[in-house]
Amino acid sequence: MQTALAKMLPAQLGELRRRADALYKRGLQTIAGERPHTMLFVAGCQRSGTNMVMDLLDASLETDVYHEHDPRAFARYELRDTSVIAALHARSRSRVMVVKTLCDLERLPALCARFAPAKVLWIYRDYRDVVNSMLVSFRRQSLQIQRLASGRDDSWWGRALTPATLEVLRAHVEPGIDDATAAALQWYVRAGLYFELGHDRLPSARLVSYETLVSSPSPTVAAMCEFVGIRHTPGLGRQIHRQSVSKRPPPRIAPRVEALCDSLLTRLHAAHASQVWTATVQPALFEETLSNA
Repeated sequence: MQTALAKMLPAQLGELRRRADALYKRGLQTIAGERPHTMLFVAGCQRSGTNMVMDLLDASLETDVYHEHDPRAFARYELRDTSVIAALHARSRSRVMVVKTLCDLERLPALCARFAPAKVLWIYRDYRDVVNSMLVSFRRQSLQIQRLASGRDDSWWGRALTPATLEVLRAHVEPGIDDATAAALQWYVRAGLYFELGHDRLPSARLVSYETLVSSPSPTVAAMCEFVGIRHTPGLGRQIHRQSVSKRPPPRIAPRVEALCDSLLTRLHAAHASQVWTATVQPALFEETLSNA
């Protein structure tokens, strides 16, 4: 009994601290009273490090962050109706309102237009590590990819499928496909939406490489903050670690699918290398409040 309580106590204390931090931040934002703010959407494929980026942004006093488990903005990890998000946006007093959009990638163009001038941070990660993580976190990947290839999947997985992507899936999904190969194809579908949705052509979108972020956190976080429009403070990014990079041996993926994913990963790397991280850094919202604290 004592052992069980000892294990529960750190988690409970951590939750109490998170709630206290949230109340403190909300209080500062109310005092500051700033209303004009930017909408930021954090996007990418599942298991690509989006939670880490969301936590990083949440550590800033200048953000109002909605994680995918927040019932105010999400229902079963899917974003609620745009009118609900608009109401949250209207009430927010933060400099930047941050919303995760993993299960709603196909809605990003419309959301960006509705909340213009919105911004997008798209996180991508080496598909091999994503596959390894998927195999631990999710089950029956082979059944999921077969449903997608059938063209009859009406879940959030299937809603973003274009005819071209569906054709690729049907050419690579074979009877008896294994879970690792199926998970790699799912990475291909979700990560490839960065190009299919045209974010590579938008100045309001930036790619964030998971591997670059964890290996060079300080300059990467500074560039992200500049783009988003918040102050880069020493505490931001302290939760970043690189233990998950190549943590497990590469999964065994069918050669044709591996080649397909390699091609997309190379394209993502090229787009990441060619982008320019430039944005105007506004004066810190809480500069006076913090200096008087």
